[in-house]
Amino acid sequence: MNGSRDVVFYGPIGRAVKQIAPYVETDPVGIYAACLSMWSMAIGNRVFLDAGYRRSPLVSTAVVAETGAGKGVSLEASRHIMSDSIGRDIELRETSGLTSGAALVDHVYRQMVRTEEAYGIADTRVLVIEEEWREILERTARDSSFTSKIRHCWDCAVLRNTTKKKSENDTPQEVRNARVVFHTHITPSDWRKFVSFTDAAGGSFNRILPIALDDVPLLRSRKLPKVDTSDLVSAFDWASSERHVIRLTKAADHLSWVLRRAERVLLKTLPKHQGDFVSRTAEQTLRVAALLATTEGADLVTRAHMDAAVTFVRHSVRTVLDLTKDGPGKKAKATPEDRVLAELTKHPGGLRSAVLQRASGAHASDLQHMEERGLIFHQEIKDGPGRPVKLYRAVGKSGGVPRPARSASMPTSTGGNPFLMALQGV
Repeated sequence: MNGSRDVVFYGPIGRAVKQIAPYVETDPVGIYAACLSMWSMAIGNRVFLDAGYRRSPLVSTAVVAETGAGKGVSLEASRHIMSDSIGRDIELRETSGLTSGAALVDHVYRQMVRTEEAYGIADTRVLVIEEEWREILERTARDSSFTSKIRHCWDCAVLRNTTKKKSENDTPQEVRNARVVFHTHITPSDWRKFVSFTDAAGGSFNRILPIALDDVPLLRSRKLPKVDTSDLVSAFDWASSERHVIRLTKAADHLSWVLRRAERVLLKTLPKHQGDFVSRTAEQTLRVAALLATTEGADLVTRAHMDAAVTFVRHSVRTVLDLTKDGPGKKAKATPEDRVLAELTKHPGGLRSAVLQRASGAHASDLQHMEERGLIFHQEIKDGPGRPVKLYRAVGKSGGVPRPARSASMPTSTGGNPFLMALQGV
């Protein structure tokens, strides 16, 4: 795969990556990916994609390469680049080894409480770096809540631990405005073995951009040089000074719209097991472009930012298409969420809460999380004495919220679309 050679290394981070690349035995795209993830965590509580200050341009990445291909080297180089600007933030907020959804929420919650007590500000930024992601995926396969928490983190949604009380002092843990970013390392064979088709279909692994590394020549000397990151230092000072809402120029907004349409066409041309992995291509591109703008101390995304972001996300799309070309890979055990949707599909008229929980094995908290994500909804009904009960339906099913109809003008194939052809490596 030669896709990484087409990636445009843009802005202060890109210049630093190009400056350090001749001195390291790794594909520079891995360094670039790690730097973008670190930067997105650092500015996650000050830069937003919406005027309601709810969603931030968080970008999680997974470096996919064989053993000895430079995954660890790329991480070391990225730390070197980012040390002057956000090194302290990384040091204070980096963690690893979280093998369950409960452990993830507990870590973010404890950090939030600790920073609020010490500084009067609840800091929910966390950078999860897993250099042996295989071990984490193997252990989290027994905990379906972990992948749902990945989705919540990317969506900047509320994180909750709703365990049963063991004492009167126990209270449910709840984290609002969590800003959790992942940067992981894994081999292609382990990706195919442990990244499940079911989790991809549920939306967990299209929220993490897989980045393949190309081979690079061996070096006689491997000493990291001094890099000039003064522009990044200034950009982080700008980002930290106040809250910023990302805006787009007319040209950037037009390209964003084109990418959204292109994504729909791409999903119709791919097998489902591949389409599930790339179904957030357009928003991932916008998030990367927003990060590139902020590295220049700006909240205005231009066409240049979007064009550079396209090359990075395009490489990720090529990576995942290559990883999944032989089939969907591991099929995970059905989760409570899968069983809930299956039951509601069989009963389009809806199911009462107690019946649905008994049939699917889901808990009330599972139903609440699914409702927050827009997968299901409920109505209060009362058809006799006693308290009203909840009747659940799946979104888009009979009597539910209709799904948007397909546009008659939407193209049904690539039709020479240069963006789609580039995405698929045509």
